[in-house]
Amino acid sequence: MDDETEAIEMETIETESNTKRVVLLGILTLLTISAASLLHVNQPEFILDRFVGISEFEYSLFDSTLYLSYLIIGITTGLLSDRWRKRRVFVLVGATGSMVFYWLMTTTLSFPVLLLYRFIQGSFTVMVWQTFMTLAIDFSDRHNRGKTMGIFGAFLALSFALGPAVGGIIASIDVFLPYYAAVALNAAVLVIALIALRDPPMAKARPTLGQSFMIAREKPELLVPGLFNLIDRLHIGFILTALPFFLSVVLGLDESLRGMSLAIFAMPYILLQYPMGKLSDKYGRLPQLVVGSIGFGIVLSMIGIIGMSGFDILLIMLVILGIFAGITSPPSMALVGDIVGKEDSAMGMGFFNFLGNLGITVGPIVFGVLMPIIGLNNAFVVVGLLELITLAVNIILVKTVFKDRIK
Repeated sequence: MDDETEAIEMETIETESNTKRVVLLGILTLLTISAASLLHVNQPEFILDRFVGISEFEYSLFDSTLYLSYLIIGITTGLLSDRWRKRRVFVLVGATGSMVFYWLMTTTLSFPVLLLYRFIQGSFTVMVWQTFMTLAIDFSDRHNRGKTMGIFGAFLALSFALGPAVGGIIASIDVFLPYYAAVALNAAVLVIALIALRDPPMAKARPTLGQSFMIAREKPELLVPGLFNLIDRLHIGFILTALPFFLSVVLGLDESLRGMSLAIFAMPYILLQYPMGKLSDKYGRLPQLVVGSIGFGIVLSMIGIIGMSGFDILLIMLVILGIFAGITSPPSMALVGDIVGKEDSAMGMGFFNFLGNLGITVGPIVFGVLMPIIGLNNAFVVVGLLELITLAVNIILVKTVFKDRIK
């Protein structure tokens, strides 16, 4: 009995220690993603006023270039992180590189050079936040993974609210100030990581690069959370490009109101991360994904049409949209950890983020392509329907191909 009591006490201490580590990761993620999201609010001024005559499609490339770097470097980071049994080095290198290229983007008057700097900045930035996400998986197990990803997801979501809100305020002072603030935030990440961040113990042999790359073949059910992440991130990429454009060009709102709008969308998403994570631990991942996806798809398809009726109504719709987004995020991340073992956690999350980064890369392009053809209102309808179609595909996969593997 004494041995059993001691084992329980040791497990409790380990759980509390891991929770503290996840909170630290969350704070670092908050700084990293806030730095990136500071820039979204004043893109019309930063791009359209500096590079006169560019098209809506070219405008959309500023974000798509960022997300393309996420797509390419995200999967590479996962491969090398597992192979080298290192996490911390990617944070240190990524934060340093991000600082340099956030600043360089303010120095050029060539749009192609700006896109090149944007790609390199995104490459360094994804090294950082994907490593934090992988570490959160490292410090969790099947019994507390939803709770862990809920804690982590709350900090991640807070960054999506805090970044645009602060960005809108400081961008009204100077168009470059959000970029200088991003440099400062990454400097803080670098210092904190140097002092407080350590690699987790990795006693087991890591797979080769080839074996790691085949994780999706060994665990094909990863396709389910991957598809959810692909379409959810496509919507984020679309919203972060289309909404500031809509608020600026159509409604004529200034930077601070645009930042407030994005923050209002993110607030319910933040508040639901932890409770929805715990709920998915208790009742399963799939039910929440179904409810959240249905609501998100329906509301998103109505945003463009209802937004024309007035700013107040648009804000209400953004709150509802944020609620449904908050329902789906923790269970989709936790599902990855359910499927893969800890030895493959970085590659499992790498595959998950690869599809997510593919989606967020396509999202701004969807805006740039659909906007001139069918108009902004109908573009929202199209991307909302994509959510419902993806849900239907995933339900079919779970009930047939991956029956009894996903709950």
